[in-house]
Amino acid sequence: MNTPFSFKLRRLWFSLGALLFAATASRAADPPPGLTTATFHGVSYLIRKVDPKKEDLQLFYADNQGKPLSYFTNLDKFVSGKGEKLIFAANAGMFDPSGKPVGLLMQNGSETSPINMNEGAGNFFMKPNGVFLINNKHEALVVGSESYSTLLSPVIWATQSGPLLVHGGDIHPDFNATSANKKIRSGVGVTKDGLVIFAISITPVSFYDFASLFLTKFSCPNALYLDGEISQFYVPNMKDSVPFNFGPMFGIVEKTP
Repeated sequence: MNTPFSFKLRRLWFSLGALLFAATASRAADPPPGLTTATFHGVSYLIRKVDPKKEDLQLFYADNQGKPLSYFTNLDKFVSGKGEKLIFAANAGMFDPSGKPVGLLMQNGSETSPINMNEGAGNFFMKPNGVFLINNKHEALVVGSESYSTLLSPVIWATQSGPLLVHGGDIHPDFNATSANKKIRSGVGVTKDGLVIFAISITPVSFYDFASLFLTKFSCPNALYLDGEISQFYVPNMKDSVPFNFGPMFGIVEKTP
């Protein structure tokens, strides 16, 4: 996806922050509360597993006045204002320089942004790309964007990103096992048992090895790339060296007493 120079510069600063976060996390004896760690092919990851039938995983973008939330801190305040507690957050589908979703965003059964089937440059447009969704049966799925319109169960939450890391049990055909293109990466997959796996690499990783993490270690027949070096997870009381801003964001919420 082509971006103006100012946005590229901003992403560069965010990348530097992500590397600092990665270095800090790699030195930590224990992961932040609520997260676990995994090591695969020499790369370490922060992991959050979610049972969509037991945990309330939602997608957020703007406040009640339509102003983009942009930051985890704003999301935390927004959730708190509804009498709920934010216990986990992560960047969701890709967004343009203004913060608007590039592709589909479905929130509580209402379409905030339509699905994007256009051609273009950048990771989002690397076909096949895909959609992460939760339907009205509280089932989580990762599907190809071209299959989204054929779904039978109503969709409650959905975010589009790309490329698909794993599709139907196969790693994306354009990924190279010997690639030297390694970056901090985040993604989401769904296991054969229906659990959602969020993963972010602590150190740079290739697309192929990142996809292999979902397919081999976590038995996810389908997994979706979320973003690169600006990616981040949030749990309560987690401090960031640089405040990252996002478009759509995942959030797990709980009702407060």
